[in-house]
Amino acid sequence: MFTTVAKSLNGLPPFLLLQAFALTFSSCSEEKEISSYEISPEYDGPVVAWKLPENWGENPDLSGPMAGSFHIKTELGPSGRIGVMPFREAVSTREVVNMFGRELGYENFDQNSLELILQTKTIGNKSFEWIPLTDQTDPAESRMVLLALLRKEQETWLFPFIADSPLITQEMNNFKKFLKSVVVRAGKVPIRARNPAALPSPPPAQSANGPTWEAPTHWIQGKPSSMRIGSFYVRDENGNELDFSITSFPGDVGGVLANVNRWLSQVGLDKVDESGLASYLSTVEIDGKSAQLLIAENDDKSLYAALLFRDDRSWFFKIMGESSLAKIEKKNFLGFLDTVCFHDH
Repeated sequence: MFTTVAKSLNGLPPFLLLQAFALTFSSCSEEKEISSYEISPEYDGPVVAWKLPENWGENPDLSGPMAGSFHIKTELGPSGRIGVMPFREAVSTREVVNMFGRELGYENFDQNSLELILQTKTIGNKSFEWIPLTDQTDPAESRMVLLALLRKEQETWLFPFIADSPLITQEMNNFKKFLKSVVVRAGKVPIRARNPAALPSPPPAQSANGPTWEAPTHWIQGKPSSMRIGSFYVRDENGNELDFSITSFPGDVGGVLANVNRWLSQVGLDKVDESGLASYLSTVEIDGKSAQLLIAENDDKSLYAALLFRDDRSWFFKIMGESSLAKIEKKNFLGFLDTVCFHDH
């Protein structure tokens, strides 16, 4: 059985006890005002299909620009993470490797150092760029990231495999079978490439190169990852939980419509066309720039997200989880957005 995912892709490119109380946030911009938002029409983009090994399972929550996300079924439960990430343009290999390498403690690769680890593997009738990265921060850790990049005309498809080294070794044949099964084809509209060299690399969280923020004191710090620049979670006394993430990617990662529809599906809501966006979107300022604010709620699960397109990058601020807790935290989420500062103006 093949799984097929259609993506509308317009650019490059994917975490206590509570009381409802107001917090005071500092801001680097003026008073915020919410109003309606309109968007121009989009088009149908590339399509990808694959066949999963029997011992792999689907992950329901797709972070950032992921078209697919999977785990390995083990005796101890789900383990590892395999992804499908579509990039509409010819993104540079070095930029992709640096995005993941920083999480593992590598210095930024230049072209010479990249060539020392870059391999080419032919799997089926497809040629993949193949980059294994191991954890440099702790020799005792066996964490590993294996990156497989598939180039097709002016599109790039990234398949990251993140797990402990023994699990990656164990599942290597299945990973190759999965890659062999992948079928990609272009969408209805021709794809135009930009020069990826002009795109900056993802900045680290809370650094001089990236934004800073002030999280509510009861939000619990999560661990950043190769996909997440910032990560928090919130729990209540009943075990309900919200997951908050900050992610950033080159380009517009599919545009507003594609991301809204992906997020709506995560909370069990029907997808919309351009005319239906007004039911969920309004505008909000983040550090003086206009962003799109998504409010998607039902009785069981809610998702709030802000989409900021800034300096050839997409910034996603997203919180999702049980609806009653989400509605308590909505004001804190909006207050968090008001504290985000990029420090470059």
